[in-house]
Amino acid sequence: MNSVFEVSYSWNREAIPTGGADPVYMMVEWRNGSPAKRLRKIAPKIVSRDLELLLKPEFGIQLKGIYGCRSKETDIGWVLRLGDVYKGESKQILLEFAMGPRVSGKSAVCSAYWSTRKLKQSQRVLLRREQLYIQYTSHLGMLRQPVDPKVEKTIKLNETVPLIKQALRAYERGRTQEGSDMLRRHADALLIEAARKQDLDYYAEAEIVEKLRHHYGITFNSMVHNRGKTMLGE
Repeated sequence: MNSVFEVSYSWNREAIPTGGADPVYMMVEWRNGSPAKRLRKIAPKIVSRDLELLLKPEFGIQLKGIYGCRSKETDIGWVLRLGDVYKGESKQILLEFAMGPRVSGKSAVCSAYWSTRKLKQSQRVLLRREQLYIQYTSHLGMLRQPVDPKVEKTIKLNETVPLIKQALRAYERGRTQEGSDMLRRHADALLIEAARKQDLDYYAEAEIVEKLRHHYGITFNSMVHNRGKTMLGE
């Protein structure tokens, strides 16, 4: 499996300032085997089970957010649980870092250890390990380079779930207008990105947010109405 297990790491920026930066994002993508075809006649084949990624940040580096998988912090680092590996299927997660100050040059961010369980075996197998780096610089030309569009898109789309949770808390506490406004603003921002980049994925995400806003509006306004009737003894 080790020879066909492919991983790529992409930073949202080519370089960060020597004074440090917060936030800094990395998109991690992995796949086993050739890319899967879009149309499948049979279910994808499981290659291995319980893929895990252990991340050990360097001193002065803080892993602030992990989006797209379950995770927990341990004495030896962060353990990311990535599920089963299917042949040809690509998956990705997003990591958010806070970087402390460094001198100019290539600097280590964290160590990464990939492990899994082979089919019909309980023993965990190490697939690969590597050191991840980022470029620090004081060169304004490098710092002004545009954000990686693929990582930027992943960042934008990953903002939806935590924002929905935040809006839902507002609805549950009776602040229905606040919750509605949060969802509306996010949907509008996604629609702007869809128009600017001509990308239908942003439009689809905006449509999901708008449908939730409509659903929450009906559900929680009905609950408030029924609560009022109960208090009046109707």
